[in-house]
Amino acid sequence: MVVGIVFLNKLFLKDRFVVYPKYLMKFSANLFDKSESFRYFSQKIIRINSVADENERLKQENRIVLSLKAKIDGLEKENDFLRRAVRVSEKLDHQIIYGGIYNINLSPLGHNALVNKGIADNVSDGDIVITAEGILIGKIQKTMQSFSRILLISDTEFRVTAKTLDSGTSGILRGDFTEGAYLDFVVQADTIKEGDILVSTGNDMFPGGLILGVVDYVETNESQIFKKVKIHPSIKDVQLSKVLILKIK
Repeated sequence: MVVGIVFLNKLFLKDRFVVYPKYLMKFSANLFDKSESFRYFSQKIIRINSVADENERLKQENRIVLSLKAKIDGLEKENDFLRRAVRVSEKLDHQIIYGGIYNINLSPLGHNALVNKGIADNVSDGDIVITAEGILIGKIQKTMQSFSRILLISDTEFRVTAKTLDSGTSGILRGDFTEGAYLDFVVQADTIKEGDILVSTGNDMFPGGLILGVVDYVETNESQIFKKVKIHPSIKDVQLSKVLILKIK
């Protein structure tokens, strides 16, 4: 209607003064206001969409940055692990296979973990598993084609000959589900105290000098032949991720 009036005014009335009805003028004014409001609304929607697109672009860039940071952190940890592993391997006369633990089971039925190396990687039952710092984790209990199960040092079936660094008092470390481990066959006359560091003796299938744990409690009873020595295994204080598998066979 408004367009028609403008057309009539330009072509036929030749810009002469014309009095249009009041309702028509009010309608035209309202229509103009509505069109302006719609234009403002459209521009606002466009700006919102532009901001949303910008936010999505920034999110994508942030995800890329986080991914790169994760890769860099992973490489740094890998390099640090390899440096520590080299220092340990220089002290051990064993072939070493690098592996990674991806599952840990600490149930009343057994303490074990899975490592991502198996028969295809030349891993065998009985091979020793340690950290890059030389802390004993356990031994390979069962090998599959591409992974293996580790019997952890805290399992009740685990045994290793051990001694204290200070006094050289020796015994057999036995895993325990609740307490962690015990050092058996320590006679009452043997010198041992809380805080003593325990290492493997090398008198069995395990290499000597592996870190086992710390003496946590010593109970002396003269009516008994042996002392009761509770051990806090060092495995409890490390994050089990990358490990070294020492070939025994």
